[in-house]
Amino acid sequence: MRVPGWVFTAVLFVAQSAAAQHAEGAGHAAHEAGWKLIAFHTLGLIVLLSVIGYFAGESLRNFMRDRSDGLRRQLDAARAALARAEEANAEISARLARIAEENDTLVRETADVAERERERALERARAAADRVREEAKRAADQEIERARAALQSEAAKLAVSLAGDMVRQSLTPDDERRMVSEFVSRIGDAS
Repeated sequence: MRVPGWVFTAVLFVAQSAAAQHAEGAGHAAHEAGWKLIAFHTLGLIVLLSVIGYFAGESLRNFMRDRSDGLRRQLDAARAALARAEEANAEISARLARIAEENDTLVRETADVAERERERALERARAAADRVREEAKRAADQEIERARAALQSEAAKLAVSLAGDMVRQSLTPDDERRMVSEFVSRIGDAS
């Protein structure tokens, strides 16, 4: 690498100024020494920065460019991640809204099914109660019919018994012979 001539001139000037200042020593006023010192340090800083810029300028520019590109890539990646996160958030929010709607629908459908089941259960209970009433009525009618048949049978037995008693009391021996002969003649005619 070739060093430009002005750098050597600046370094030589700074060195010469430093030697001159040192040679003058402490005999000068404090005010003059302060300004010269500031000027000397300012010039030294300029020379130092120029040397660094000359020898490390390209590397420094490459570093800054690479750093800038890296930061730009990181920023782009962060923006893309933010966009993906916002999409995922929107999707999750939409899914939650759908779940809430589905939950409401499910609750309404369940309530409707429960109401229909309640009505069916009431209808089955009414039908069972009607069957029990019908069976009880039939059983009661049968019991009444049996009781009526038993009463009729008993009444018939009593009527026969009373009729027999009445016939025995009013029947004479001649009536008895006549009835026996009629019975025998009927049996004979039948055979």
